[in-house]
Amino acid sequence: MSLLIGKSAYTMENPYQPPKELPQRVFKTPIIVPLSVLLVFLSSAGYIFLFLTSKETNIFSYLVTISFEVFILCEIVIITLNIYNEKQLKNFLRENPEIHDKNNLEKLKPIIRTNMYSALFVLFFLGLGVLTGIMSILNHGFIKSIIVVILFVVASILLKGADYTEEEIKQIKCSNDSLETELHLILKCWFEKPFPNF
Repeated sequence: MSLLIGKSAYTMENPYQPPKELPQRVFKTPIIVPLSVLLVFLSSAGYIFLFLTSKETNIFSYLVTISFEVFILCEIVIITLNIYNEKQLKNFLRENPEIHDKNNLEKLKPIIRTNMYSALFVLFFLGLGVLTGIMSILNHGFIKSIIVVILFVVASILLKGADYTEEEIKQIKCSNDSLETELHLILKCWFEKPFPNF
């Protein structure tokens, strides 16, 4: 009798089940990345070519005289938009640690829309900032060059920090299976398209 009990206890299924691993959402490289790289390359390569060949146009010549001030303005805009967008995303994550109903999703949509439109402004100011930054380094002396490099580094660190917050949103838990598809489409649009379609 005791042998049977021992055997049945041994063959009983363990009631503890480890937590189910959720699949990671995977998206293509954000479209803003190749666009940023292309814009930065074209603006910097174009000006360096003009600078080396002494073929600066009147527009470039005028921009050179105000390049440091324009660069400062660009960096202020980039940093301000970045801080604002990251704050919005962090506030959402704090108030909505997971998507469990339609209300959570509706709160997320305007935040992502704002983030997408802001990214286009950042793209423009990034290109202009790189161009005027190079102009400042080549034309405005050592002190202003150091300021340009420091602001470049600060902006890069802030943009990199925002990537971690975006990754948290990208992998946010959705406990409502019926909303998972809609959430995935919204996130896919955010990372892969320049404009929102929701």
